[in-house]
Amino acid sequence: MKKLTTRQLEDTMIRYRDLIHVPVADSGEPMTIMDPAVIKNGYSPEMPDMTSVLDNKIVFRKTVIRMLKAAQKRLRRMNKNYSLHVTYGYRSLEIQTNIFRTIASRVVKKQFFSDPVDLYEEVHRLIAVPTVAGHPTGGAVDIVIINSSGTFIDFGSPLYDFTSKNCYVFSPNITKRALNNRLLLRTCMMAVGFAPFDGEWWHFSYGDREWAYYYQKSLAFYDQVHIAQVIKCVKDK
Repeated sequence: MKKLTTRQLEDTMIRYRDLIHVPVADSGEPMTIMDPAVIKNGYSPEMPDMTSVLDNKIVFRKTVIRMLKAAQKRLRRMNKNYSLHVTYGYRSLEIQTNIFRTIASRVVKKQFFSDPVDLYEEVHRLIAVPTVAGHPTGGAVDIVIINSSGTFIDFGSPLYDFTSKNCYVFSPNITKRALNNRLLLRTCMMAVGFAPFDGEWWHFSYGDREWAYYYQKSLAFYDQVHIAQVIKCVKDK
């Protein structure tokens, strides 16, 4: 298969423009805590923003956790020495907005955009536009594979490293081994119903706008959830 350039890869990715037209009807499905005894999880030092907010717990919609368990079983059947490790789940809309504004301010210092939508598209590749973001729905997950020693396997770029574009799933600058590991993760996640995001090898989602667009569903059924509801869920457990 011929390798695409990073620009060609960007042209194939789901855009902000694609997502704003996807309707959402929230199912009302509850949020629940990801049990580390079932699947290892913990916030990465590179992305700790929800640590204190949720008392170091990672939270998802109930169905997402069931799907992650299924993906874990599939991975273990393929390689008994490998396990999934979740590094991020729900993110509050407030934090999503703050990150977006910070990155957008950096982008506009480097380039002028006559159309604000073009600015949003540029920033969206680094952090989702808040109004269409998946993490605030409880349906998006950042996830890696670890070996029996608890070490991340080789994915070709560090988690949350946006300094280069090697985070693109099909980056032309990674080794065959790294690509195969990315495809292993992708295969396990997609097999149980998650949608991938080709701009970040670690990111997948279910039920949000991105998932609906990727699989050409008529609507998304996870809307964004207010942080107060999520905190209540954590405290009630």
